[in-house]
Amino acid sequence: MRWIDTIYDLTPIELFDGMYFKRDDKFAPLGLGDINGAKLRQCIWLVDGWVKQGCKGVVSGSVSQSPQHAFISEICKHYRIGCVITYSKKDIEKSPYLFRAKRLGAKMLYSKVGYAKTLGALAKKTLEVLPNHEFLETNITLEENCNSWSRIRDFHAVGAEQVKNIPDNITTLVMPCGSCNSSTSILYGLIKYPKPNIKTIVLMGIGNHGSYNIEYIEHRLKHISDKTDGMFDWSFEGKEGFRHKMRYENLNGTGYCDYSDTFNEKAGSIYFHPRYEGKCIRYFKQYMKDLWNEKTLFWIVGGNIR
Repeated sequence: MRWIDTIYDLTPIELFDGMYFKRDDKFAPLGLGDINGAKLRQCIWLVDGWVKQGCKGVVSGSVSQSPQHAFISEICKHYRIGCVITYSKKDIEKSPYLFRAKRLGAKMLYSKVGYAKTLGALAKKTLEVLPNHEFLETNITLEENCNSWSRIRDFHAVGAEQVKNIPDNITTLVMPCGSCNSSTSILYGLIKYPKPNIKTIVLMGIGNHGSYNIEYIEHRLKHISDKTDGMFDWSFEGKEGFRHKMRYENLNGTGYCDYSDTFNEKAGSIYFHPRYEGKCIRYFKQYMKDLWNEKTLFWIVGGNIR
């Protein structure tokens, strides 16, 4: 099976404990519980495009606990191309994602400095000595300093398709928001495939950026929308002319939790990722109970990887 042939398959929407959930964690080419989610889908799209252009390998750098290592090493294996990982953790065996990448044959390039920005910069610099290789940006995010805005739009069009099967009765859409990748794609999808009754969109800030810059998400979404000629609505005030009212709950930045915290939560048979969706669900249960009903859809961006 070619993974690229599955990226536009719609992941299911399921009802648990009286609320609907979009199961993007069920985009899992190797089976449930293995590598999964929205960023994996877009990463496959990126690598497939590079391979078609003659790419022989991909260079990637991210922090030790990032699933990006597992994503790109498995995708490179699928396409039978090289994979280079920049990392900083000396005991690779203690980092499941790094250990997996090494076991799959990725070449490991050590850095004394472990910040994501440093690792990404080192990965990009290695392109100078690795012909026919491509650079996978940290967090699988397409930044404007490396990509045209038309390419960024095409990248988000992949995830935008997943909006198609949102039920018409949904009035509130809730989604975790860290790097803004998935939320950008979903917001773009709502413009491409309008849903008749969605009035409120709740962004739940659980990314590291939001811990020290409470306005990060609002500023980033506005910037992307402006630069792409209104690819999606960004207004958080529900101004006239915007079809959706945006609500922002910054969990990290307001002291509810720290980025490094983990919360174990479940709904029905769903066990949420403890660093991301788990935080959102616990906060939701405590402070947003009025929205926990069959007119609300909670978007699961990705799940745990075994």
